[in-house]
Amino acid sequence: MDGVLLQGRRRAEHGGQCGRAQLSVQTVVGMSSIHAMNIRSIDLNLVIALAALLEERSVSRAALRIGRSQPATSSALARLREIFGDPLLVREGRGYRLSPRAEEIRVHAAQALAALKATFQDSIAFDPAGAEMEIRVAASDYLAAVLLPPLMAALSCSAPGIDLRVVAADRRSAISLLKEGAVDLSLAVAGEGAPDVLNRPLFDEGFVMVTRPGHPYHDGPPTAERFAGFPALLVSQTGDGAGVVDDCLSRMGLKRRVALTVAHFLLAPQLVTDSDLVLVIGRRVAEAARAQLGLTVSALPFPMPGFTARMYWHGSTASYPPLVWLRQIVAGLDVGLPEPPASS
Repeated sequence: MDGVLLQGRRRAEHGGQCGRAQLSVQTVVGMSSIHAMNIRSIDLNLVIALAALLEERSVSRAALRIGRSQPATSSALARLREIFGDPLLVREGRGYRLSPRAEEIRVHAAQALAALKATFQDSIAFDPAGAEMEIRVAASDYLAAVLLPPLMAALSCSAPGIDLRVVAADRRSAISLLKEGAVDLSLAVAGEGAPDVLNRPLFDEGFVMVTRPGHPYHDGPPTAERFAGFPALLVSQTGDGAGVVDDCLSRMGLKRRVALTVAHFLLAPQLVTDSDLVLVIGRRVAEAARAQLGLTVSALPFPMPGFTARMYWHGSTASYPPLVWLRQIVAGLDVGLPEPPASS
């Protein structure tokens, strides 16, 4: 990964020398042990190659990421090995692993490149209609399901040349990936994040109950006691066998049986279609499941706090024009809340 993750695809009209300007780097974070190095001899292309090689752990994949030939990237690796006095990539089976020194500098290289790119491009006017670039986003499958459809619709109209690369994340990794420079934007439920990570709330979400049509729960009064008497399906990205619902029930002196735990929100609704499992999930995905699978969506028979979905970004990219524009688009997405379900 090139650390900035916004490496634009080189256009043919710019010719083969696009992006090859020899820019001196005065400071590279975390590289103080380079042997007798003349720092002015290092150009920006080496920093780009370093970040990509350490992230991809492959010469061929790094070459594809930064838009250079494999021989040129191999030459860059050889030069970097000479500069650092370290192999950086060590052959292991059919691939490579990072040397201990490479592990130390991987995050620093990504952050240094991000800062450099932001410095040189902050003053460049951004034209989304003509932009051709790749942006990496971390998101849970829940927020990806809610936000990606309207986001892709907006990009197809306003910025058809921007490609998104979405990676899975939970509330912890969504922040750590930003701090490592592995992604440009995170969509998560992670509170206020970290001191060097900024955030903006996107929408508030409440929880509802999802069951198959004709579920026996609906044959009687909607009480917490009856709710707890049916087998539950729990979505847990950590594999824990208890969640917020169980905390709420415990305060009422109740306990449910979690018959099945899965890691993916989008899989969960399909698993209740032919069983007596009871699922508690956010309303937006629940309403989509009702429309697509014919499931029954009901209000919970007890109070339960919801959550706030947020957008996170690292402070080093706060003024980078493409990401400023993208954050404005995400903040303006229409993810309107459906009408609350009636109690059954």
